[in-house]
Amino acid sequence: MKYDMKGKIALVTGGTSGIGYGISKAFIEAGAEVIAFYKGNDQKAEIVTKELTKNGGVFHAIKVDISNEQEMKKAFAKIDKLDFLINVAGISNEDEFIKLSMDKIKEVFDVLLFGKMIACKCAYPLLVTSSCPRVVNIASRFATRQIPGAIPLDCAEAGIINFTKTLALEWADKNIKVNAVSPSLTVNTGSYYAFYTDEDAEKVGKANPSGRLGKVEDTANVVLFLCTKESEYINGENINVNGGILLK
Repeated sequence: MKYDMKGKIALVTGGTSGIGYGISKAFIEAGAEVIAFYKGNDQKAEIVTKELTKNGGVFHAIKVDISNEQEMKKAFAKIDKLDFLINVAGISNEDEFIKLSMDKIKEVFDVLLFGKMIACKCAYPLLVTSSCPRVVNIASRFATRQIPGAIPLDCAEAGIINFTKTLALEWADKNIKVNAVSPSLTVNTGSYYAFYTDEDAEKVGKANPSGRLGKVEDTANVVLFLCTKESEYINGENINVNGGILLK
């Protein structure tokens, strides 16, 4: 199904790579203007900007550390209007708990959880003026299925879900719908390249009831739907997009 989002503005944190890039592209193709926050790779941001604007799309890449509240306030000061906040950016430091320094553990929380909180705080004054305000927080299957060696990720992802549900309650009277989407292992993403060989990833895909790994489009399509008027009765939910892997 194609959605018409002309006149809408979406902000996607981590919007120049992986799932964030897939979401940015989906909004551009639906006619929305997209602002993407990214932290480090200037060259990639330039490439993505050229790609998403070549057919008339309106796309802006802004370099900012989402875990730094002062940087975020400055970045949001450049934005006059906003309809959708899509919090994607994240990192993972994985090892046995006893081997992980507290600095490495805090780093995961700072980006994955607190970065989303900062973004929501900064976006609120803009969202309350929108006719169809939406927040979508990207979590993962680790929010509900924990694995050894990933304690910072497991705990931060669970925090994202609880943050989403509580914020949905707090902002309900403002008509701001807040939901989460939890993908499973997705090809062409940071976690795919960082933690899996092609052989390992193939095994994970075959073990999925759907017989394959996730694609960025799988998540992007759900995020897009959650930002339509057709989804207005969905609030405070965590939607798993994983091919059924949690059923096993």
